[in-house]
Amino acid sequence: MGATRYYDGHSAAAHAATLVWDDAALVVTGALSEAGGTGEFVRWPLARIEVGEPDPDGAVALSCRGEAGRVLTDYATLPPELIERSRGHALGWLAWTAFGILAFAVAFVLIERVPAFAAALVPAKLESRLGSAVEAPLLRGRRVCSGRAGQQALETLEARLARTAGIGQPVQLVVIDDARVNALTLPGARMIVMRGLIDHVGSADQLAGVMAHETAHIAHRDPLRALFRSAGIGLLSTAVGVNVGFVDVSSWAGHLARLSFSRDMERAADADGVAYLQGSGLRSDGLASFFVMLEHRGRGGDDPPAFLSDHPRTAEREAQNQGSALGDSALTPEQWAAVRAMCVKAK
Repeated sequence: MGATRYYDGHSAAAHAATLVWDDAALVVTGALSEAGGTGEFVRWPLARIEVGEPDPDGAVALSCRGEAGRVLTDYATLPPELIERSRGHALGWLAWTAFGILAFAVAFVLIERVPAFAAALVPAKLESRLGSAVEAPLLRGRRVCSGRAGQQALETLEARLARTAGIGQPVQLVVIDDARVNALTLPGARMIVMRGLIDHVGSADQLAGVMAHETAHIAHRDPLRALFRSAGIGLLSTAVGVNVGFVDVSSWAGHLARLSFSRDMERAADADGVAYLQGSGLRSDGLASFFVMLEHRGRGGDDPPAFLSDHPRTAEREAQNQGSALGDSALTPEQWAAVRAMCVKAK
């Protein structure tokens, strides 16, 4: 590198400098004025000197803790004590970097693996209590669509899918007056279907495809896994009875309303949903045709429905879950008309 330079920290001026080392300090000297007089710029105790990382040309910056100035000099001219100190700092920085990478990797594994493990520890009865506690704030202020014939038709269809999925408890299904094209599941085998979904699907078989997808999330316990993934392990202690009564479950409700499943969860729910339809003796091409409808809707400039989230692309999901037109229709024409009429009075 070039000559040693001293910067006083108060201006951008660089001063030609000479370094004088002794056992206790570094003395930086140079021209103190344009008249040519030389003297001492600063005296820095060695114990307070900090050594930066040398650049490829061998230049290194020195500073003193508590002082504004700095010196730019040749790394090779430093006393052995400072060279050893700089190497120690470099090793320390590398150690902390390695620790950070390791901590990030461990955190990633925990985020991906712990939720499934934690969800498996929660008994079904307690999961149902959690689902009930979370559902109440979600439904508060929203109109629940009624209609005995339509509700019975949906419950009969869902019971058929749940039986094929091996779900050992009845799925509690509610239709709400919400214009969003979406359906969601809650812990404890609970499903909420929104009016916008019923209004926009092209057939009962498309609705059945979405319900089968949501049934797969229930069978996989994805809502509970996603809550652990999003809200943290603290949820486990509450779910199993610790600190019950001291937790704001309404905050979990908001969490669930914005909940998104991982790509793997969505793909598994798509594939198993189609399998449940086939295993129930129903047409299984409704989910694929639903995705086609959404694709066309998206091309029209509409906002993507919440059902899509930010997960696998619609066209990809449609191509991978074609299903078959063989099998019974999900609902009779009369049942489908009753379902579509459930929210009419609420509009």
